[in-house]
Parts: sequence; structure tokens; C-alpha cells
Amino acid sequence: MKIDTALIDILLYGEEGVDLDFKRDQYKFSKASNEEKGELLKDILAFANSWRRSDAFILIGVKEIKGGKSEVVGIGDKLDDAQIQQFVNSKTQKPLTFSYRNIDFENKSIGVIHIPIQNRPFYLKKDYGKLTKETVYIKRGSSTDIAKLDEVAKMGITTVVAEDSYPVLELFFADKKNRVIFPDTLIAFSLFLNTPRQKDILDYNGNRRRPTWGYGLDHVQPNYDYYRKLTKFTKKSRLHNPIYFAIRNTGSTVAKDVRVEIRIEDPKNIIRALDEYQMPEVPKSSYSTFDVNFSQVVGITHDLTVKRVSNYWLIETGVEKVQPQSIAWIDSCLYIGAIESIEFCIESSIYSDNLPEPTTKKLLIKIESENRDAPLDVIKELESDRFANSEEYKRFLDMHSEKHE
Repeated sequence: MKIDTALIDILLYGEEGVDLDFKRDQYKFSKASNEEKGELLKDILAFANSWRRSDAFILIGVKEIKGGKSEVVGIGDKLDDAQIQQFVNSKTQKPLTFSYRNIDFENKSIGVIHIPIQNRPFYLKKDYGKLTKETVYIKRGSSTDIAKLDEVAKMGITTVVAEDSYPVLELFFADKKNRVIFPDTLIAFSLFLNTPRQKDILDYNGNRRRPTWGYGLDHVQPNYDYYRKLTKFTKKSRLHNPIYFAIRNTGSTVAKDVRVEIRIEDPKNIIRALDEYQMPEVPKSSYSTFDVNFSQVVGITHDLTVKRVSNYWLIETGVEKVQPQSIAWIDSCLYIGAIESIEFCIESSIYSDNLPEPTTKKLLIKIESENRDAPLDVIKELESDRFANSEEYKRFLDMHSEKHE
């Protein structure tokens, strides 16, 4: 796993538990007593033995903020990975995989201990400081405990069996069209337009066109609601950004009936989210009596829905299955924006018929928001700009170039 500032940014929004811990002060190591160095040893052992489905991290130089983004305070003393590796693995009954590194973040230095999932249990060969030999320390929530005998018995086989029997699923931001997976931090822009009220917007009176055949009846008429619909479309399309997702299965088993729940905390009601049902289509300035709404006739379905529940957003999506060592692309997209600049985490849980428990992951979204007054003439300018950069305009140019040829 790549340990970088983008990952740290996401972890800062997390809560302490079996896969995350925050330490305001650096561990005492150099010239420290056995009891003091035992604190570092105990924490690494407890995370390595924990029941979890994702890598564990200890962030040092970070003050926990419950319910919000934890505060980076930084550290003065920097530890050496090689020394810690030698110290820990000289005490355990078998090699324990972990890493320590110092990272510069927000102009401060923090320490990061990364402990991947691996075969357990781990325990000490001899007593050390206040720690006792052959005792399996484990994380329960944000506290450290001693594992029970039945838990220890299960540890020896659970990890190996899980890798062979269950899919290993992870959610990503993605570019569906080009089949590309994005980093776990997404940066977006929202333009919040102060538009006229619908009742204050004038009717659109385009020129009627007569057919060159038939009995001279008008079959193309102006859409009198065009300006009102254009205002609504422009307001929503400029505020919201389309976001696609992908699910990767790195396991050796097919994931069946995969369901994803995404939760976005929004107590101040700053975030705006829509699914494809709720996002208006580009309005037409005229319509024909022969026009047909194919989405209603064919009954197009969407595989992503958005709901506002109390003080958070709930997004639900999924796919029928994800093959081993492959990626499934979610067809529908989430439209998301904000009326103020904001950074927030989206907490995802992936369920599958052949997963014993959901796989969880946090992704980070940063939105820079701008507020602008938008009378009807500004709406028209924004629509001209949108059309000039659209696929429909490119097709229009291609069609006319072919006619001239």
C-alpha cells in the first residue's frame, strides 16, 4: 500500500479502532526504559493480532478530534525503521511485518506505523517490561486487551482460509469511460449560482418552423419553459460533479451480489448530492409532436441511488458480481457538490453474499466552491460555454464538415 499525504489526509477523518490509532506524542525509544519501549511493542502486537479486514495505522504527532478531522501537531523526535524492526522482531516468536516512516504533512513531521494483515497470533518469547511472554495482546475498539483462548485458537487459520475462501473487495473513484482508477482523494469545483425565481423567468418564444411536407401543420413548436428549465439545469450541473466508482477484487474467489453503501456525514447541510434520476437533462428550445421519451419507453434502470437521511447522505449501488483479480465498473454516477468549500470523507461498506462481514474504506473529497449571481443573460453565457465544449457540438461540426466535403 502506498503511504503518502493523500492517505494521511483520509486517515485523519477516521476514528480510533482496530485499524487506526492516534498518538499525540512520539513513543519513547532511544535511551528509554524497558517499560517505556514496551508501550510501542504492545501497540504493534495488539494491532497485528486484531480482527480486521484492512491494514492498520498508528499516526504519531496527531491529536484525535472525535467527530471531525484530527489535528496534526507534529513530532520532534524521529524514530528509525531499522532499529524498531530489529527491536520488535527480536522479541516476537516469529517475524512480524510492519513499517515505520516519517512523513512531512502540513509543514509538520509525523510518524506512521503501518501494519498489514498477516497470519497470527504474535506474542513475546520472554517477558519484557510490563509485558508477559506467550500473551496475545489484541485491540478491541480503541482499547488494548488480552485475547481469549478460543480467539487465539482461531487466529492460526483464519487469515489463510479467508484469503482462499472470500473475495477481497475495495472501492475506488474511477473514470468509467477510459477504465482508469483514481487516487483515494478527489478534488472538485462547485459553482453555486444565485438564479432568478422560476416565476420571474420569462417565457421562451422561439421561431416556429413549418414542415416541408404534409398538410402545413406545425409539428415543431417552441418550448415556452425553455429558459426556466435551462436555469434549473445550469444551476444543478454547475454545482454538481459527476463521480464514478469501481470495485476491485484482489482475491481468488468471485464476489457475488455485491452491494455498496456510502455514507457522507453532512450535519451543516453544505453538501449536495444527486443520482441520475434527479439530475435534469439538457433542455431543448423546441419540441416536436413526434418526439418520444425513450427513457420512459425502454424503462432505463439505474444502479445508484441517493437519499438524504437525517444529517447524512446515503448512496447505494452495486454490481451482480466481481470476478477474481478484476475490476467491476459502476455504470451510473453520483453527482456531488457543495455550497461552501469543504473537505469530507465518504465512508463505504461493501457487502457480498460470500463475505462474512462488510469491507470498509474511507475516501476523501475536497470541493472548492464559488458563489455567483446568475441572471438569465449569465445563464445563456454558461450554456453557450457548455455547448461549445460538449460532444453534441463536436458531432454538429463533424456533420457539417461532411456535408461540405
